[in-house]
Amino acid sequence: MNELIIYEFKPLFLTLDRIGPFRNFHTIDFTDKDNRPCNFYMMVSANGLGKTTALEIFCCLADLLGKTEISSYGHEDLDRKGGRAQLDFRVRLRWQGRERTEVLSVVAGMVGEEVFLKSWPDSELSKFEAENWHRSGFRSSVSGRYQPVSSLQDELLQDVYAAIRAGSGEAVNEHFLQPSFHLPTVLYFSAYRDIPPISNDHPGLGQTAFSSIRSISQPQHWNYAPLHAFEAHNTLWENSLDNLVVWMKWLDNGSFETAQKLINEQLFDGTPKMLKSVRKVPPEALIDAGDGETHRLDRLSSGEKSLAHLFLRIGAHATANTIILIDEMDTHLHILWAHRLYNALEDLAMEHPGFTIIMTTHSSELLRRFAAGMDIAREGLYLGGELIEMNELTGDAGV
Repeated sequence: MNELIIYEFKPLFLTLDRIGPFRNFHTIDFTDKDNRPCNFYMMVSANGLGKTTALEIFCCLADLLGKTEISSYGHEDLDRKGGRAQLDFRVRLRWQGRERTEVLSVVAGMVGEEVFLKSWPDSELSKFEAENWHRSGFRSSVSGRYQPVSSLQDELLQDVYAAIRAGSGEAVNEHFLQPSFHLPTVLYFSAYRDIPPISNDHPGLGQTAFSSIRSISQPQHWNYAPLHAFEAHNTLWENSLDNLVVWMKWLDNGSFETAQKLINEQLFDGTPKMLKSVRKVPPEALIDAGDGETHRLDRLSSGEKSLAHLFLRIGAHATANTIILIDEMDTHLHILWAHRLYNALEDLAMEHPGFTIIMTTHSSELLRRFAAGMDIAREGLYLGGELIEMNELTGDAGV
């Protein structure tokens, strides 16, 4: 494999057809008026018009990066209902001794002979200063087979995908936000971001029993992957945020300190609370309440839990090229906390050029703030948005 370094991996367009409410072609544009990929993007619509569906399909397509075969897409509309979709990325990288900018498209679903829903002639590539169009993904048939569409002659694409496959065994947070770990990843956060008590927390259980039940073990999502989808946490120790925090502390490689700094700065700044350390028996994260008392993560308020979930996961799993998808960012948050999260995400986007943050919201106040920010130039912040409405004549989703 030729030397490969990825400097930028940014979404450009997501095209959907026959998926959920998107019964006809619908394209979500992640670029601004100057054809720059946005790094801070908001999607807004009434319930049921496809915000969550769009994020889910984005994840399905991102999960195809690097794959040579699949048994399903992981979404009913793509697997069984004849839906199809395409996700286009702008990729800036160094390969074969020189820097270049390319467009990479990933397609999925019941596509016909044309295969790709959006084509990239030279005139379109030039808008984004790209040299070539690289095509990948899978097409499905009525027989249930999934056929790859990438070209074996596309040497650059093969090298990018080989790097993604090779990186899948590595622990990301040893390289957190470092240019040396340049592979792209998507972190998807559903609207359900609770931190439930761990199920084996029984009052009658002794300290020794706690230690044997909660063995220090590698947590779920630990190693690099092009997609991490964080659904609602269950009550099992091995899947808990506590296990993640204890594992990072046990590694003693700086990953705990990185996550600790992120959560204390973005969640607890201006409050008496802080993520202090971990308790050994029983093993769990330790929150200093600032009044001489300590407590567990699951004793935080619902809003604090939501933010703790976000920032601990970002701190543990982000790479230098990270796309963060947050469904209903204001869920369980008082408006002041929602603004705190908004501020923190803006900071992440501006401080880390490889980050792209895409979120949905129902908050009219956050929407007004976002709209006002569209007219204010801020260095390192490129805003864009999508308003999905119901077409009163056809009943189809549209802009």
